Amino acid sequence: MIHRKLHIRTLGPGLRRSRYPSERDTHSSRPLHGFTLVELLVVIAIIGVLVALLLPAVQAARESARKSQCINNLKQMGLGGQNHMSTYHGLLPPGYLRDKGSFQKLGIFTALLPFMEQQAVYDQIQFDKTNPPTAFDDPIRDQIVNIYLCPSWPDQAVMKAGTPSQIGALTTYAGVGGAISSPTVELIGGEYPDNGAFALKQKSPTEIVGHQRSAKEITDGQSATFMIGEFVHRDCTVGGECSDPPGNVRPWYISGFQSGIGQIPLVYSFKELEYSPNTRGLTRSLQGWNRMPMGSYHPGITHFVHVDGSVHGVSDDIDITAYHARATVNGGEVAYAD
Repeated sequence: MIHRKLHIRTLGPGLRRSRYPSERDTHSSRPLHGFTLVELLVVIAIIGVLVALLLPAVQAARESARKSQCINNLKQMGLGGQNHMSTYHGLLPPGYLRDKGSFQKLGIFTALLPFMEQQAVYDQIQFDKTNPPTAFDDPIRDQIVNIYLCPSWPDQAVMKAGTPSQIGALTTYAGVGGAISSPTVELIGGEYPDNGAFALKQKSPTEIVGHQRSAKEITDGQSATFMIGEFVHRDCTVGGECSDPPGNVRPWYISGFQSGIGQIPLVYSFKELEYSPNTRGLTRSLQGWNRMPMGSYHPGITHFVHVDGSVHGVSDDIDITAYHARATVNGGEVAYAD
């Protein structure tokens, strides 16, 4: 018998391979091909088109989430208002409660805190400090209350610069102080209508104080009367630029300012609904603080919570008569459909 000796090649300690080529060797000898520059550019272009198509959908989803949060904030404020009425024999929180000093802190957004599980924040407010400069040293001045800030607000939540009454954690909501829907509407101090969920009253010829609205005064019905709405107003020219933030938005911890007895107060916490939401071209220097329009950063719509706690959206082109009807507590107007 003839024995043939196979020749082997040593690859390393303990490793041997036949001298005959393997299938792996055959494949590895083939040339490798990559993507050409044109192919890469085509892929990049396709990815760019897909991103451009998906981006509006992503932005719309984010805005929908922000809008839902704003609505939820209003629902919580509406529930807080109902709890306040249950606790205080049918009285809504005060919109502005004149006591003494210049800057008043007892108002809508401070009074609602204990009824929205924010008692710890409420307990820190220094209500007795109302005159500058100590009025602005309040420990909760920069405390963000998430319920009072719509996530669609594009600027900082806490203002660090500006006049002393602008500095602090902002609120993007305001109470509804009625509307001048006819020449016969009674005006407090010649400026504020006495027909909103939040109002003032003439205590004497020389003194204007806050007035807490009772449930029995809301003769139009709680489901047909606005309580609080979105408010993000800045002085803007028609089709032009707007003022820098925060514009006419103010910190939540101050309800208003009054320089002295006999002076008409500047109420920060509620507005008269004279103009439709998001009306442009109105400036505080001409129309006054109380008449700045409500509005939001949701395209075409602004949300309001009614006294009964229900939340409704109002379009920018709402019929102004219907809008005034919802702003008043006792006009007897026909309610509008959303």
